[in-house]
Amino acid sequence: MYFILGGLQADTSVELITEGLRPYFHVTGVVLYREGDADHPMAKVSVSDSYMRVWETANRLRGIYHRGRALTFYIPAHQHFDHLFEDDTTDPREAIHLG
Repeated sequence: MYFILGGLQADTSVELITEGLRPYFHVTGVVLYREGDADHPMAKVSVSDSYMRVWETANRLRGIYHRGRALTFYIPAHQHFDHLFEDDTTDPREAIHLG
């Protein structure tokens, strides 16, 4: 799964993001986007953690100031999470499936 990370500085890099998030997530890839506003880049961060772990950790870290800017985390709803849930299939916080 992936999330969008905002609140980054212009001089950030893929390596800095990967190392900075390593204590919180199992980062598998980072794509940095500078188009639009190079002073406020965004990153698509791919992780191999469960949906619930990403959701809970992102909510804890959201709004934390890093180098003068509040970090933002956006988890797109259109992802397929079936393979990311922990073994508890009775968890009511599963992804919404509209039919």
